[in-house]
Amino acid sequence: MNARLLGYIDPGTMQTVLVGAGGLLAAIGSFFLLLLWPLRVVFFRARRRYRRLHGAGKVATACVAVSVIAAVAWGGYLSVNTIWGEQQPRALAPPELAVVRRGPPRFERVMVLGMDGLDPGVMREMMSAGELPNFRRLAEEGTFAELATSNPPASPVAWSTIATGCGPGEHGVFDFLHRTPGHYLLELTLRRSHIGLRGTVYDKARDREGFWAFTSAAGIPTTVIRWPVSFPAEQVTGRFLSGFGVPDLLGGEGRYTYYLSGPVPKDDPAVHHIVEVPWNGRSLETEIKGPATGRNRHVSLPLLIKRTGKDRLRLSIAKLDASVEATRGQWSDWLPVEFSGGLAATVHGYVKFMLTELDPHLKLVTSPIHMDPSQQPFPLTYPASYGRQLQRQLGRFHTLGMPEQVQPLVHRRYGYTAFLAECRTVHHERVRMLDLELERFRHGLLAFVFDTCDRVQHAFWATRDPHHPLRRVENVQRYADVIPGMYRQMDDVLGRVLAKIDSRTALLVVSDHGFTSYRRSANVNRWLIEHGYMHLKSGDESPGHDLFADVDWSRTQAYAYGFASLSLNLAGRESYGIVELDRYRSLCEQIAAQLREWTDPETGEPVVHNAYLVRDIYHGPDVVTKGPDLLIGLNRGYRASWSTAVGGAPIKLLEDQVSRWSGDHLIDPSLVPGILFSNQKLSVEHPTQPDIFPTVLGAFGLASPDYVQGRPLF
Repeated sequence: MNARLLGYIDPGTMQTVLVGAGGLLAAIGSFFLLLLWPLRVVFFRARRRYRRLHGAGKVATACVAVSVIAAVAWGGYLSVNTIWGEQQPRALAPPELAVVRRGPPRFERVMVLGMDGLDPGVMREMMSAGELPNFRRLAEEGTFAELATSNPPASPVAWSTIATGCGPGEHGVFDFLHRTPGHYLLELTLRRSHIGLRGTVYDKARDREGFWAFTSAAGIPTTVIRWPVSFPAEQVTGRFLSGFGVPDLLGGEGRYTYYLSGPVPKDDPAVHHIVEVPWNGRSLETEIKGPATGRNRHVSLPLLIKRTGKDRLRLSIAKLDASVEATRGQWSDWLPVEFSGGLAATVHGYVKFMLTELDPHLKLVTSPIHMDPSQQPFPLTYPASYGRQLQRQLGRFHTLGMPEQVQPLVHRRYGYTAFLAECRTVHHERVRMLDLELERFRHGLLAFVFDTCDRVQHAFWATRDPHHPLRRVENVQRYADVIPGMYRQMDDVLGRVLAKIDSRTALLVVSDHGFTSYRRSANVNRWLIEHGYMHLKSGDESPGHDLFADVDWSRTQAYAYGFASLSLNLAGRESYGIVELDRYRSLCEQIAAQLREWTDPETGEPVVHNAYLVRDIYHGPDVVTKGPDLLIGLNRGYRASWSTAVGGAPIKLLEDQVSRWSGDHLIDPSLVPGILFSNQKLSVEHPTQPDIFPTVLGAFGLASPDYVQGRPLF
């Protein structure tokens, strides 16, 4: 299963290639002989002059020669080792899969239309009110059902489960973050990376292949657009554009910059994003920070900011002869950027700006640096020419995995209006991509995911919850129609699809989870401290900083991380493990039982709906090596805090959620099922996410691998 199928050439084609190769190689050899002839002449002349030198002259000349050679070699190294990784995309190929046909295809075309976060409760409410005619039509003619989500109902876990037909024990994605056994380190699960000979190398996070790998191996035309946890792009018999998990050019998930000329507030939630600049009301020079070149040094580009009107700026990079206008309260156009790290080593991207204030202080937000799809430093699309094609047809578009910038909104760099403007732009880009693919969707598989609907509900769910704490600090009710409007937009998307398909097409519309209110943050590591399972070096009454910086591992039995994960400090597995294996199960059961009894003293409500022993609910090779020991299913209204996710332990056990992130789904999976619509009647009463994989393959007459846990729905 790990072998790579790089290509296949039939014998007749091979003969043609070999016959033509001789002439081609001869031509290439002649070309290089001509190219190197001047260097040969220079070399022999230099050698004759060197022989006529004496003593110190020879030493000095040799030193100069060595310096020149070293400089050329270093420049050559930088030309192949890009600023932060491989300059040319690697050829990604599906593994050599054993594809078995079990019968003739039932359909000519299969479409999987993903709509991240659509909630069945909201869907029923709006369909009953006659607001979603296309969804209602599909429900009446085919099927509408709740789709049981993954445990935990985190997007990386859920979309990986839908794609692979199996749970985290097989595909290896258990949460947004996972621990590195033995080191108490946390890593993002959206992609994998390591440092190779030519810099950073990325690989996909999943240990099992998506259904598109099997259709591709069977020779079925296959196109996948913006599927989450699919970076770097995978080779298919069609086109592939990576989705959630694509990093920015700094290697992060969305590292924006906030240029600020005024005083920095003492309680600023994200000081590391701020660049302090002097502002005289007219102009200033600063820089755009670029990728790291090694040893934590970053290249940068000089940025000139010049006022051109009462509410306008011009932002220029003279080195690139590029500039854009920024008007207060509006997103600018894209500004191209290029970062050079040596001879011919250039990384291409682009940024945009949101100007929020000019007087008396400058307040300017710069978006994360998006990869340029026409000159990809990493495989964003397959083939690479698809990225160039999209840019020709759409212009520059958002390539970041999570392009809607929630962080600046939560950090109050700008307001809801700027956030919504970006959401509309991203959605419009996705609709245009869908139209392009629908026009050429003649047969085969098309998997296409919209995910702006998830971000909108995260930001505006307080408009649906009259008791949300955010209402005490902000007037959010003026945005009451934002979420219903987004559902209507998705209904319009469905209408576009229904207009293009026929009886020979099987359509599956899926969401990975539903949504609910996020009113209170639970600091799970503080709960562990209060119950004696975790201890801090500086005393348990002090705050525990992120990344377990203050944990006394010699006295700690358990630790929490991610949004649902809890692991034991197991002897033999962790570097300073103290829990012996014979206590493993009893301790897991003890902690789980106590978590189920956790009650909020302010509301009297249970904080935890259920707690699960991972080895009881999941099976497969990744359960022991990658999985946590417990999964915590929180109750409605609660979610693990941001600090818990990164290994922190604030003083308070529970806190009101008053940031602009008022909705969530990272709770017990039974409380936030997703949706499933189909133009076919289903043969399964209670569909689950693993069922999508065998349904897609079965529609083409293909059998599923033995490890697949789902059932065909048709």
